[in-house]
Amino acid sequence: MQKFIINGRLNGLNEYTNKNRRNPYAGAKMKKDNETIVIYYIKRFKLKKVDKYPIKIKIDWYEKNRKRDIDNITFATKFILDGIVKAEIMQNDSQKYVNEIEHHVYIDKDNPRIEVSLIY
Repeated sequence: MQKFIINGRLNGLNEYTNKNRRNPYAGAKMKKDNETIVIYYIKRFKLKKVDKYPIKIKIDWYEKNRKRDIDNITFATKFILDGIVKAEIMQNDSQKYVNEIEHHVYIDKDNPRIEVSLIY
């Protein structure tokens, strides 16, 4: 198992959808910016390349309040998985490589974060 923690939060589905409605390039930039954040924390936690597949991914979302819907929050899984692949920790994020994703959403007003565990 490997784990990394992203401080704060990533953009949700509503924010991403609004950006794409205004300008598709703005949506692409938001996706890239979120992936860059994920890659930064992967490097900070010194994750090693996964060599045994398929894996399970567990994501604990710590929000500062209850304002965002769970589906809006967990949409950022897309940014997380794509960031993991771009950081070359996983070969791909298809079902051959990831066969389960588990989500839990909690409230921590003092320390919002996302804890990502790669379990294999």
